[in-house]
Amino acid sequence: MHAVHDARWPESLRPLYESVTGTPVAEAVAASTRWREDFSRWVRNASLDERTLAQAAAWSHLDEGERTPAEALFLLSSCSELLWPYAGSTPGLLPRLMARQEALLAALGEAGDADTAARVRRETEATVTTVLTRILKRHPDALQSLVGDAPCTFDGRALRFHGAVEVDLRQVLGTGAKSVALLEQLRALLPATAAEGRDRLAEFIRTRAARLPWREASEVLAERLFALATSPEGRGGMSGFLACYPGGRKEPDWCARAGLLLSRTLEAGGPPEVVENLCELLARFDAPPVDGLRGALGALVNGDFEAAADLGPVRFVLDHCQATLRKGEPGLVLTLLWLEERLFRASVRKGVPDAFERRKRVLSKLRPGAPGFDHLHWLAEECAELWPRFLPGGVRPGLDALAAWRHEVAERVGRKPVLRKAAIEFFLWCAPDAASSEAELTVLALVRTATDRRQVKRLKEHPSARVRMRVRTLQSWFQGPPGKGKPGAPAEPPRTSGPATVTEALRHLHATRAVPLGGRTWLRDRDLEELLLGAFGRVEAAFCARYPERFRDDTQGLVADLLEALRAELERVRADVAALLSQGQATPLSLAMSVQRREPAHGAVPVLAEGEAPPEAAPRAPAARTGVEVAFVLDVAVGDFLHTRRVVSVQVVKLEQRGEGQWLPAFRLGREHLDAQLLRTDAAFCLFLAPPFPRAECWVVPSRTVRALMESQRSLSGVPRDGVQRVARPLAHWLLADVVGLWTGDERPEALAWQSSAEAGPDFVVEWGLR
Repeated sequence: MHAVHDARWPESLRPLYESVTGTPVAEAVAASTRWREDFSRWVRNASLDERTLAQAAAWSHLDEGERTPAEALFLLSSCSELLWPYAGSTPGLLPRLMARQEALLAALGEAGDADTAARVRRETEATVTTVLTRILKRHPDALQSLVGDAPCTFDGRALRFHGAVEVDLRQVLGTGAKSVALLEQLRALLPATAAEGRDRLAEFIRTRAARLPWREASEVLAERLFALATSPEGRGGMSGFLACYPGGRKEPDWCARAGLLLSRTLEAGGPPEVVENLCELLARFDAPPVDGLRGALGALVNGDFEAAADLGPVRFVLDHCQATLRKGEPGLVLTLLWLEERLFRASVRKGVPDAFERRKRVLSKLRPGAPGFDHLHWLAEECAELWPRFLPGGVRPGLDALAAWRHEVAERVGRKPVLRKAAIEFFLWCAPDAASSEAELTVLALVRTATDRRQVKRLKEHPSARVRMRVRTLQSWFQGPPGKGKPGAPAEPPRTSGPATVTEALRHLHATRAVPLGGRTWLRDRDLEELLLGAFGRVEAAFCARYPERFRDDTQGLVADLLEALRAELERVRADVAALLSQGQATPLSLAMSVQRREPAHGAVPVLAEGEAPPEAAPRAPAARTGVEVAFVLDVAVGDFLHTRRVVSVQVVKLEQRGEGQWLPAFRLGREHLDAQLLRTDAAFCLFLAPPFPRAECWVVPSRTVRALMESQRSLSGVPRDGVQRVARPLAHWLLADVVGLWTGDERPEALAWQSSAEAGPDFVVEWGLR
């Protein structure tokens, strides 16, 4: 009857098994002694291949088909040698072994031998215990698959299945991170454990988990936890997991990962069950240094409610945060008010029916728990209205409006320390990147005491990376330049002279609230233009202040010094910008300047290298014309689609004295020079060098306007000083607004050929590169 099955056994063991199958039940127990002796001899002489084949045959006979009591007795008594864990574990082993045992004991009971049945029960249970222990030592993660749904209990030392089969946990538990797999299997058995042993088993798991080397085991445990959290059916298992591993509630990386997963789930429109799981998980991170409530709110701070297809998950997260809100946290109340205001506006635009009811309900719920609620609500509404205007497509408010807004915020929120504390965290956390500079300036206006500064410093441990980055910027500002003033106090540049570098200019603008600069991160083109304007203005003012001492120098020398000073200042600004943006950021605007000087007397073209002063010992030929001509060449390249090269002609004329301290009322300039310049190009200007009256400026006037002034005075050799002063612009403004900003210049080939001509070309060629 069993010939087909017998063929599965190795050839050397087949005769023994065939003799077992023919033994009646009444003689099976007596013959089992002889079977064990024969089987022991076979084990001593069998090869590994034979034992592997015998293991597969034994499992197939236990797994399926009808078996005689003698076969069942042989399999149960020999399974400790037959079922060695050479490869993998056998799922469902314990239920099948116990089913064969029950069938065997029932057959022995029908034969009327109760004592023999009791002895067989004890022997087979001991054998099954040995098999389970041996397999679990090698495969600790196979416990649940081995025992299935078998009921169990725990006495503090061993798991007991079916009331008799024991697994001593001290023998099978590994060391270090190796024990994580078995602890997870034990945790999965908690629902099937009897009530009287369930608490002891949970305490055993917690005790063993506390002994784990956390850094080794945390990665494995984190993967198991987040596999449960991202599964719609894993909510119950997730709660039991954290109950068994309470150390995870203090793990900052787990909290940050849960917040990031929640943010991505909301963005991608993931299952609502996963959103609920992650919210519940974040609620359990409530022990320092982690903060699950801020992690849940952080998932919404950067969210785009307008782009969300369904606002239901967002509303669930906000309801969860309000339910878990702690007392004495006005900063979180302010953040919730701001998020609810954004949600309300998005809901109204999408036509959500209960938007107004929800807003009224939330305000009534949050009002009792926050001091100064009216001020917090006002600030939340203001920011919900203002910050979107900084985003692309919005109408950015002017500098005066922003300064007035900062002043009002400081007046309304800065009076009480608790409100200042709430607003400081709120601005550093919730302001978008486009409004970060404005948020930093507002924080600087709110920080008034040493306690406020300590509050900013404590935010270095905030869960949000955005807050930590902005706090570092503010801390560098609070500390000020090294060696100046008291430690931690900002040092303002002196009022008598303007800032000399970009770094000093940024600190000065912070202190005076002049423009919304945030420091190292938010440098924009407009800010760079403001800094260049101040830098060139200082050069221009210094040149004019020294003009009364140097007006007797020839015009070429004066122009060479002025252009070299402008070039050196631009290089210093570029170096400071490169230092500020050393974190891998792209320069917002790249400007380069070089100066070439021509000597008409010799026809040579000596070039002023960058950083090299003009030669003083070289003989200078007398100027063949009244003024000196300078060509400003602008070379612009915007990406790969736009490239232009333009030239501007500038006649330079200086003002001379009639006597000591008596300046001439007109600049000496021949009309024929203006006519020749205007005949050559329409991009023609005149630069007038004069002492500082009333302001220290070098005057720039279009050549056509200068010629009109000469015609109105019926003059052929001079232009009145008062007329030039009324219509002129400062050199710094003209350079940045007209040449660099509007790309004023002539791009015709003949105009470009003139600036490179060796005979009739200009005295100076200033190359501007704009990238």
